[in-house]
Amino acid sequence: MLSYRYWITFFMLASSPLLSQERREIPELRTFGQASSENAAAIESLLAQFKDAWGRQSTDELIALHAEDTEWINAYARMFRGTEPLADFLENRLFPAFEPATSKEEAANMKTISLRYIGDDAAVIHLYTDGQRGPSRNEGEARRRTHIHLVLGKREVGWRIEHTAIMDAR
Repeated sequence: MLSYRYWITFFMLASSPLLSQERREIPELRTFGQASSENAAAIESLLAQFKDAWGRQSTDELIALHAEDTEWINAYARMFRGTEPLADFLENRLFPAFEPATSKEEAANMKTISLRYIGDDAAVIHLYTDGQRGPSRNEGEARRRTHIHLVLGKREVGWRIEHTAIMDAR
């Protein structure tokens, strides 16, 4: 006879698609926690600046949004710690590898999935974009989907990106 634990596990696994999003399905925007109107406005401004600088491939403006000790990892597991190595990668490797129109399209397509306020001095933003930075592996999809997680911290100089994680959802 099958144990009670077996049946619980079976039903949990059998119902898991009902409990989670499908792979490419994007949930509605959700905000977790609360922020003062001043912090919310500052974070919204930083996000707008991020999208604008990304769309124009402006390394200097992107780096200005990051904390000096930022950590950054992309979908290919390239890791950078600090603004100088990140700036070098963006300026000399990433942006030259793609037409400016590619980054402009990605910035225009960036949408926020969630914003999570953590106290008064930290926040996590989950974005996604669809763009032409390589083919999608999904049949019938012309654009590659990329998720971006930005961890923000409030510093003496204002809000800065402290950590970036980029996931390629091909």
